Amino acid sequence: MNKKLRLNVQNSIITIEEAALWATTLFTAINPIHDQISEPLKKFIYDYKGDRDGEIESEIAAGVKAGLFESKFDFFDQDNTAVRGLREFCTAAVLEVAKHVNGQFWQEDGKCSLEFHESWFHITNHGGQHEFHYHSNCSWCGIYYVEIGDATMENGCNRFFDPRTAAHGYSDYGTAYISENSRFNTTPKNGNLVIFPSYLYHSAAPYEGAQDRIVVSFNSSIHHEP
Repeated sequence: MNKKLRLNVQNSIITIEEAALWATTLFTAINPIHDQISEPLKKFIYDYKGDRDGEIESEIAAGVKAGLFESKFDFFDQDNTAVRGLREFCTAAVLEVAKHVNGQFWQEDGKCSLEFHESWFHITNHGGQHEFHYHSNCSWCGIYYVEIGDATMENGCNRFFDPRTAAHGYSDYGTAYISENSRFNTTPKNGNLVIFPSYLYHSAAPYEGAQDRIVVSFNSSIHHEP
Protein backbone atom coordinates (compact mmCIF):
# COMPACT_ATOMS: atom_id res chain seq x y z
CA MET A 1 0.00 0.00 0.00
CA ASN A 2 1.32 3.46 -0.91
CA LYS A 3 1.94 5.75 2.05
CA LYS A 4 0.62 9.26 2.56
CA LEU A 5 2.65 11.89 4.42
CA ARG A 6 0.99 14.87 6.05
CA LEU A 7 2.60 18.07 7.26
CA ASN A 8 1.46 21.50 8.38
CA VAL A 9 2.84 24.46 6.42
CA GLN A 10 1.59 27.94 7.30
CA ASN A 11 -1.52 26.51 8.95
CA SER A 12 -2.36 24.42 5.88
CA ILE A 13 -2.23 20.63 5.75
CA ILE A 14 -0.23 19.29 2.83
CA THR A 15 -0.64 15.67 1.78
CA ILE A 16 2.25 13.97 -0.02
CA GLU A 17 1.44 10.68 -1.71
CA GLU A 18 4.02 7.98 -2.38
CA ALA A 19 4.11 5.75 -5.46
CA ALA A 20 6.51 2.81 -5.05
CA LEU A 21 7.69 2.03 -8.59
CA TRP A 22 9.57 -0.78 -10.35
CA ALA A 23 10.45 -2.98 -7.42
CA THR A 24 12.98 -5.77 -7.98
CA THR A 25 11.96 -8.98 -6.26
CA LEU A 26 14.17 -11.95 -5.43
CA PHE A 27 12.69 -15.31 -4.42
CA THR A 28 14.01 -18.29 -2.46
CA ALA A 29 12.68 -21.84 -2.18
CA ILE A 30 13.90 -24.86 -0.22
CA ASN A 31 13.95 -28.15 -2.11
CA PRO A 32 12.00 -30.68 0.02
CA ILE A 33 13.94 -33.62 -1.46
CA HIS A 34 17.41 -32.08 -1.14
CA ASP A 35 18.50 -34.64 1.46
CA GLN A 36 17.62 -37.42 -0.99
CA ILE A 37 19.48 -36.01 -3.98
CA SER A 38 22.41 -34.11 -2.45
CA GLU A 39 24.86 -37.02 -2.19
CA PRO A 40 24.04 -38.44 -5.66
CA LEU A 41 24.33 -34.91 -7.07
CA LYS A 42 27.73 -34.36 -5.48
CA LYS A 43 28.99 -37.73 -6.70
CA PHE A 44 27.85 -36.99 -10.24
CA ILE A 45 29.43 -33.51 -10.13
CA TYR A 46 32.78 -34.74 -8.82
CA ASP A 47 32.82 -37.63 -11.29
CA TYR A 48 32.15 -35.13 -14.08
CA LYS A 49 34.97 -32.87 -12.91
CA GLY A 50 37.50 -35.67 -12.47
CA ASP A 51 40.99 -34.39 -11.66
CA ARG A 52 40.55 -31.06 -13.41
CA ASP A 53 40.95 -27.94 -11.24
CA GLY A 54 40.32 -24.29 -12.04
CA GLU A 55 38.97 -25.03 -15.49
CA ILE A 56 36.24 -22.91 -17.08
CA GLU A 57 34.90 -25.65 -19.32
CA SER A 58 32.15 -23.40 -20.68
CA GLU A 59 34.81 -20.89 -21.86
CA ILE A 60 32.29 -18.12 -21.10
CA ALA A 61 33.51 -14.91 -19.41
CA ALA A 62 36.56 -16.66 -17.98
CA GLY A 63 38.11 -13.31 -17.07
CA VAL A 64 35.61 -12.66 -14.24
CA LYS A 65 35.98 -16.13 -12.68
CA ALA A 66 38.85 -17.36 -10.52
CA GLY A 67 39.57 -20.36 -8.30
CA LEU A 68 36.64 -22.44 -9.47
CA PHE A 69 35.68 -25.24 -11.83
CA GLU A 70 32.79 -24.49 -14.17
CA SER A 71 31.09 -27.17 -16.25
CA LYS A 72 29.71 -26.83 -19.73
CA PHE A 73 26.31 -25.14 -19.93
CA ASP A 74 24.27 -28.33 -20.42
CA PHE A 75 24.06 -29.66 -16.87
CA PHE A 76 20.28 -30.18 -16.88
CA ASP A 77 20.61 -32.29 -20.04
CA GLN A 78 22.66 -34.93 -18.24
CA ASP A 79 21.13 -38.41 -17.96
CA ASN A 80 21.15 -38.73 -14.18
CA THR A 81 18.28 -39.30 -11.73
CA ALA A 82 19.43 -36.68 -9.20
CA VAL A 83 19.98 -34.08 -11.93
CA ARG A 84 16.48 -34.74 -13.29
CA GLY A 85 15.04 -34.36 -9.79
CA LEU A 86 16.74 -31.00 -9.37
CA ARG A 87 15.62 -29.87 -12.82
CA GLU A 88 11.99 -30.72 -12.01
CA PHE A 89 12.16 -28.77 -8.74
CA CYS A 90 13.71 -25.71 -10.43
CA THR A 91 11.17 -25.84 -13.26
CA ALA A 92 8.20 -25.90 -10.88
CA ALA A 93 9.59 -23.11 -8.68
CA VAL A 94 10.46 -20.74 -11.54
CA LEU A 95 7.10 -21.26 -13.27
CA GLU A 96 5.30 -20.45 -10.02
CA VAL A 97 7.36 -17.28 -9.59
CA ALA A 98 6.68 -16.25 -13.20
CA LYS A 99 2.94 -16.77 -12.74
CA HIS A 100 3.00 -14.77 -9.51
CA VAL A 101 4.72 -11.68 -10.93
CA ASN A 102 3.04 -11.75 -14.36
CA GLY A 103 -0.49 -12.75 -13.37
CA GLN A 104 -2.12 -9.41 -14.12
CA PHE A 105 -0.38 -9.14 -17.50
CA TRP A 106 -0.80 -12.67 -18.81
CA GLN A 107 -3.71 -14.04 -20.79
CA GLU A 108 -6.49 -15.51 -18.72
CA ASP A 109 -5.49 -19.16 -19.20
CA GLY A 110 -1.96 -18.51 -17.90
CA LYS A 111 -0.57 -21.54 -19.72
CA CYS A 112 3.19 -21.41 -20.10
CA SER A 113 6.32 -23.50 -20.36
CA LEU A 114 9.90 -22.99 -19.27
CA GLU A 115 13.05 -23.44 -21.35
CA PHE A 116 16.51 -23.74 -19.80
CA HIS A 117 18.96 -21.92 -22.07
CA GLU A 118 22.01 -22.77 -19.98
CA SER A 119 22.65 -24.74 -16.81
CA TRP A 120 25.99 -25.44 -15.14
CA PHE A 121 27.73 -26.07 -11.84
CA HIS A 122 30.56 -24.38 -9.96
CA ILE A 123 32.95 -26.04 -7.53
CA THR A 124 34.71 -23.29 -5.60
CA ASN A 125 37.44 -23.10 -2.93
CA HIS A 126 40.77 -21.44 -2.03
CA GLY A 127 39.46 -17.90 -2.48
CA GLY A 128 37.59 -18.68 -5.68
CA GLN A 129 35.02 -16.12 -6.78
CA HIS A 130 32.82 -14.90 -9.61
CA GLU A 131 32.90 -11.15 -10.10
CA PHE A 132 30.07 -8.64 -10.71
CA HIS A 133 27.93 -9.60 -13.75
CA TYR A 134 24.42 -10.14 -15.06
CA HIS A 135 22.87 -12.71 -17.43
CA SER A 136 21.61 -11.73 -20.88
CA ASN A 137 19.09 -13.27 -23.30
CA CYS A 138 16.87 -14.86 -20.67
CA SER A 139 14.20 -13.78 -18.18
CA TRP A 140 14.70 -15.76 -14.96
CA CYS A 141 17.89 -17.13 -13.42
CA GLY A 142 18.60 -19.39 -10.49
CA ILE A 143 21.36 -20.43 -8.11
CA TYR A 144 20.92 -23.68 -6.20
CA TYR A 145 23.09 -24.53 -3.20
CA VAL A 146 24.10 -28.19 -3.51
CA GLU A 147 26.79 -27.90 -0.80
CA ILE A 148 27.57 -24.66 1.03
CA GLY A 149 30.64 -26.07 2.77
CA ASP A 150 31.75 -23.33 5.17
CA ALA A 151 30.00 -20.50 3.32
CA THR A 152 28.50 -17.66 5.36
CA MET A 153 26.97 -14.25 4.67
CA GLU A 154 30.49 -12.98 3.92
CA ASN A 155 32.43 -16.10 2.91
CA GLY A 156 31.18 -17.36 -0.44
CA CYS A 157 27.75 -15.75 -0.36
CA ASN A 158 25.97 -14.56 -3.48
CA ARG A 159 25.70 -10.79 -3.48
CA PHE A 160 23.06 -8.88 -5.44
CA PHE A 161 23.34 -5.22 -6.39
CA ASP A 162 20.90 -2.35 -6.87
CA PRO A 163 20.05 -2.34 -10.61
CA ARG A 164 19.37 1.42 -10.69
CA THR A 165 22.84 2.29 -11.97
CA ALA A 166 22.06 5.98 -12.54
CA ALA A 167 20.98 6.31 -8.91
CA HIS A 168 24.58 5.94 -7.75
CA GLY A 169 26.03 8.77 -9.82
CA TYR A 170 25.58 11.29 -6.99
CA SER A 171 25.41 10.99 -3.21
CA ASP A 172 24.57 13.29 -0.31
CA TYR A 173 22.70 13.03 3.01
CA GLY A 174 19.41 12.87 1.15
CA THR A 175 20.40 9.73 -0.75
CA ALA A 176 21.30 7.55 2.25
CA TYR A 177 18.30 5.34 1.44
CA ILE A 178 20.14 4.45 -1.81
CA SER A 179 23.78 4.31 -0.73
CA GLU A 180 23.06 2.38 2.48
CA ASN A 181 20.88 -0.17 0.71
CA SER A 182 22.86 -0.88 -2.45
CA ARG A 183 23.45 -4.61 -2.07
CA PHE A 184 21.90 -7.76 -0.63
CA ASN A 185 23.77 -10.84 0.58
CA THR A 186 21.99 -14.17 0.40
CA THR A 187 22.24 -16.60 3.29
CA PRO A 188 23.89 -19.80 1.98
CA LYS A 189 21.80 -22.85 2.87
CA ASN A 190 21.92 -26.37 1.49
CA GLY A 191 18.95 -27.08 -0.77
CA ASN A 192 18.05 -23.41 -1.19
CA LEU A 193 17.18 -22.08 -4.65
CA VAL A 194 17.56 -18.35 -5.29
CA ILE A 195 15.45 -17.12 -8.22
CA PHE A 196 16.08 -13.67 -9.65
CA PRO A 197 15.42 -11.58 -12.79
CA SER A 198 18.22 -11.80 -15.35
CA TYR A 199 19.00 -8.05 -15.30
CA LEU A 200 20.04 -8.14 -11.65
CA TYR A 201 23.80 -7.71 -11.22
CA HIS A 202 25.32 -10.19 -8.80
CA SER A 203 28.57 -11.85 -7.74
CA ALA A 204 29.88 -14.79 -5.76
CA ALA A 205 32.09 -13.56 -2.93
CA PRO A 206 35.50 -15.23 -2.43
CA TYR A 207 35.14 -18.60 -0.70
CA GLU A 208 37.57 -20.48 1.54
CA GLY A 209 36.66 -23.62 3.46
CA ALA A 210 37.44 -27.16 4.53
CA GLN A 211 34.79 -28.35 2.06
CA ASP A 212 34.12 -27.18 -1.48
CA ARG A 213 31.23 -24.86 -2.19
CA ILE A 214 29.03 -26.36 -4.92
CA VAL A 215 26.21 -24.55 -6.71
CA VAL A 216 24.12 -25.26 -9.79
CA SER A 217 23.01 -22.24 -11.81
CA PHE A 218 20.72 -21.73 -14.78
CA ASN A 219 19.24 -19.22 -17.20
CA SER A 220 15.68 -19.71 -18.42
CA SER A 221 12.90 -18.18 -20.48
CA ILE A 222 9.12 -18.47 -20.23
CA HIS A 223 6.86 -19.07 -23.23
CA HIS A 224 3.09 -18.87 -23.62
CA GLU A 225 1.41 -22.13 -24.55
CA PRO A 226 -1.59 -21.58 -26.87
